Amino acid sequence: MEREATPPAGFDVRSRDPEEANHELRTAYVDFTVSPSGTTEDFEFVHSGLTAPEFALARVRYSMSVHVGALGTNPSLIVLERTRGRLTAGAGRDSVVAEEGAPVLMPTHREGWWVDMDDLDEELVTVARPALDRVATAVGIAPDKLTFSGMTPVSAAAAQYWMGVVHHVRDDVMANDVAAASPLVQASTARLLATAAVTTFDNSALRLLADSASPPGWSRPAALRRALTFIDEHAAEDIGVEDIAAAARIGVRGLQVAFRKERGSTPLEELRRVRMERARRELLDADPTRGGSVAEIAARWGFTNPGRFAVQYRHAYGCQPRDTLRR
Repeated sequence: MEREATPPAGFDVRSRDPEEANHELRTAYVDFTVSPSGTTEDFEFVHSGLTAPEFALARVRYSMSVHVGALGTNPSLIVLERTRGRLTAGAGRDSVVAEEGAPVLMPTHREGWWVDMDDLDEELVTVARPALDRVATAVGIAPDKLTFSGMTPVSAAAAQYWMGVVHHVRDDVMANDVAAASPLVQASTARLLATAAVTTFDNSALRLLADSASPPGWSRPAALRRALTFIDEHAAEDIGVEDIAAAARIGVRGLQVAFRKERGSTPLEELRRVRMERARRELLDADPTRGGSVAEIAARWGFTNPGRFAVQYRHAYGCQPRDTLRR
């Protein structure tokens, strides 16, 4: 049974009381101690954003200078982008000074973490552990073996990739009310963020994600057939390239090579093609007089941008989706 479409929950908490602010952050993220080193006069606190199943986007403004120490851990990953003030974070012998506009993986999932901050304004992305566990399972690593050891991106390209994903989620997905309420879009977004986190920050699954070896005795045509069958049967579900590779019994790189050599495309392009065709069937069957819309149908099949969907649809079928809906 399909989950009912539910928009992400918005929140906007503001306070001039440091105790209220600390309580809000403890409730939202993790328990901690606070040692203030600045004045509470003119204290300013804002915690606003959106939360969806398995991920959340938030802005935090915390004007006071404080040292924060661990009283607990959070298995979810929290990635910040500092936009104002100062922040240094660490755990064990590791520490990092957050540069403005650069992603930092907060160490709140590790024992003994700490944070020093002053006049801070930051953007936060939280990715729930179950979403990360599914990515680990898809690439052949036990969820309890997935561990993150770094706080900064593994490369400048990885940092750019992460920031691009976050901007897409914030500006294209969450800003589109119809798409943001779609269960498939929400699940795909959680997967996207989890995959981006695993790709961006040093962890125990990176080597397996990059593995291009093919298993003994594999056949490219047979693997491709299994992949295509899996896509066809599960297009309405939250699946990614790792799931397709697992169903095809081949590594991710091997699957990509098979698609490129045999079909001149990629697994995700094939998934989008199938979803586009399913959306077209819905448009043909829908009754626009009963409230059906192109945007709703597109979002149901994972297309978050109606304008981009219309361009891709016209390229594939030679007409606008609204024309199909009116037939």
